[in-house]
Amino acid sequence: MSSLIVTKDSGELLFDTNRICYGLVKSAHLIAGETWPRKYLRGTSSDPDKPSSYVDSFRAGDQMFSIGVSNARSPIVFIVGKGCLQGMWRRDDYVAFLYSAASTSTKAYVFDLMADNLPGSPFLKTYNEQGVCTFNSLQPPLNIEAAIQAPGPSGHDRFGRYTSPYAGGGWEVIRHQQAHLDPQAHFVTNVALAAGVEYAACLPWSRSCMGYWPDTLTGASFVAVGMSEGAYGRMGGISFIFGPAGATTQTNGSTYMSLSGSVNRLPTDRLPQALVVRTTNLPFPYN
Repeated sequence: MSSLIVTKDSGELLFDTNRICYGLVKSAHLIAGETWPRKYLRGTSSDPDKPSSYVDSFRAGDQMFSIGVSNARSPIVFIVGKGCLQGMWRRDDYVAFLYSAASTSTKAYVFDLMADNLPGSPFLKTYNEQGVCTFNSLQPPLNIEAAIQAPGPSGHDRFGRYTSPYAGGGWEVIRHQQAHLDPQAHFVTNVALAAGVEYAACLPWSRSCMGYWPDTLTGASFVAVGMSEGAYGRMGGISFIFGPAGATTQTNGSTYMSLSGSVNRLPTDRLPQALVVRTTNLPFPYN
């Protein structure tokens, strides 16, 4: 394959067009979208394995936030600010990514395979033997700064649950005094990197678990909610997060609560790694 490799006088690699194959295609704040209601069992005798056993919450549920790109081939998204990826949908060449536990303050940087479809000059472009563009200097390249593994969970409480999905960090109860919204809590742990530098993060795969925390809105001693994992960048580091999953089931109760919160059904045989980039040289907004 034809390529261009540039090194310093010391031999340190600057870039290799065989490896730089992703470039920035869009950056913007997430857009607020539809709300997904949580699901409640119709009654104690209902079969929890049947979809017909559930009804939608009468409260507003969990709002989704999104970013979408056209001419998409194989895009990936890095975010600055909270967010747990809930999935994506595609229509023709348009792809949208959906996040929960996020807000319109969350910034998203979308990268895709480089392509020869951007106007401008001067430029440097390389192509493989099939004529496919492999590098385009008009696109800011994806440069992975680090891959950081999520911390393992904490110890167990008296009910056999983990007191937290990550050792360190803490629970953040969100929107728990607004009657028209379902209660939210996030568990966040921070990983420090270079001070004064803004980072964006992408979690290539994630886990789910069941989260328990006190519900000060309804007066129940706990709520049990399905939660999903995410990772996001911030100034001076990145954070791992568990937040309520979109359209999750919820159970309210008066027992089985300890401390400020806990989780169970958390896979621990492997831990995901967050990919990290610096945003310093990435334009924002960009499309």
